[in-house]
Amino acid sequence: MRARFLLVAAVLATGALAAAPTKRPAPGKAAPPPAAPKNSCEKCVERGQVLDPARFSDTRIYEREVKPAYEIARKYPQTLDRIHCFCECQESMTHRHKTLLTCFTSEHAAGCGICIREAMLAGELKDKGVPDDQIENTVESLFKTDGHRPTHAHPG
Repeated sequence: MRARFLLVAAVLATGALAAAPTKRPAPGKAAPPPAAPKNSCEKCVERGQVLDPARFSDTRIYEREVKPAYEIARKYPQTLDRIHCFCECQESMTHRHKTLLTCFTSEHAAGCGICIREAMLAGELKDKGVPDDQIENTVESLFKTDGHRPTHAHPG
């Protein structure tokens, strides 16, 4: 600990660490807040950005389907935004997810087989040219359990 303190003191004394110049707002003006990242889908209910699939490349940590599922969420946000996630994260008081797309704006989907399987199925169907309405109905018919509301709560 003492050696680290002495090293920092020596670096500061020699001026090796120069302070980065900072921009200050003009007097009387507040700096604008940084814009929240948004996904590329203009019509989506979920506006958050899908996490970078590359962060899920290590298959010693993540199942091999995780990265491709996040890639699908990036490729087809409008399709996943139409789908209800049947892992019950939408009903959860903790998560309150809007749609399946929301699962991919955090690490939630990386640890959830239901999210992954729904996205993989949707992506496979989309790649084959299946329309979104049919994808939504197919995912619902395979994953819906008793008590879930219909998934047709998407905008227009």
